[in-house]
Amino acid sequence: MGQYIDMALKVGDITEFQADAVLFKYAQSFYGASGQAATRLEHAGAPTSQLELLPGAYRLVETRGALTAPRALFLGTVRLGDFGYHEIRQFAVRALYALESHSGLAHVASTVHGPNYGLDEDEAVLAFVGGLVEAFQRGTGPQSLTRFTVVERDARRAQRLAKAIARGLNDTPGVEALPEGIFRVRRMAVATQAPPLASAGTVSMAKPHAFVAMPFAPELEDTYHYGIQGPVKAAGLLCERVDQAVFDGPIIQRIRERIETAKVVIADLSLANPNVYLEVGYAWGRNRPTVLLVRDVSELRFDVASYRCIVYRSIRELETLLAKELQRLE
Repeated sequence: MGQYIDMALKVGDITEFQADAVLFKYAQSFYGASGQAATRLEHAGAPTSQLELLPGAYRLVETRGALTAPRALFLGTVRLGDFGYHEIRQFAVRALYALESHSGLAHVASTVHGPNYGLDEDEAVLAFVGGLVEAFQRGTGPQSLTRFTVVERDARRAQRLAKAIARGLNDTPGVEALPEGIFRVRRMAVATQAPPLASAGTVSMAKPHAFVAMPFAPELEDTYHYGIQGPVKAAGLLCERVDQAVFDGPIIQRIRERIETAKVVIADLSLANPNVYLEVGYAWGRNRPTVLLVRDVSELRFDVASYRCIVYRSIRELETLLAKELQRLE
């Protein structure tokens, strides 16, 4: 196997990304990019049934022009609701192992797993990249592999994930930062302890999380990423939310699971989204500590006079007020 591999994050569509092979998971059903790829492959003559894999199984298929990459690797995993940070890390390790016996694979690409179905996006990408780093440094993967690209369709999320990867890799033994956001990972000459980044998924399992209920509206994206996420992480919590526009699985079950185990539920009632009110009701029913937010009291659809509600006029104000509120709940 080569002595180094270059890792980077790029903006793009994984189904149209140029690489020797692309990775997908089958979480006992098809979701997102995996579902899109499976549909294209079926139209090209590759039956979807061949890709419906039990956890632990995998299949490398020729894409026959259905995808830009000539080959696609599907790995069977546990159901999406059980696919957490530790499983993401193991998915990365298993992917390199599954490709080990296939020659001619110099460049492999994969999407990020986790953010769209409720996991903290920074922790999710660190778990995935950490698994890749550890696996490669231990000698796992194709002999020909020299490049691995993490592909993210959303440009703004890609910028955030790139910063998270840089924070994790900059202090990781055996990793060198190169220009243009590339990180060169070298094989370790002797067996060493797993680098700090590679343990990110395991550490995340023990971290409490905050569940954020809010509309996935463009005008509230900065509110989440800069007004809510910062104070939540400063309080030592993972910040999780479920994208109902993207997550096409058992959405209600997933939301219930994350609310029931949350240390605190943060609900932004701006835009009067009925789903957010439903999630607040469920959180109250499960006796979860709940923090209510709203941009303007005129947007409220029920009387919260007897409940604590943060009214914010700017993202900076929200960041300050929420930080104080989370300190009060500790």
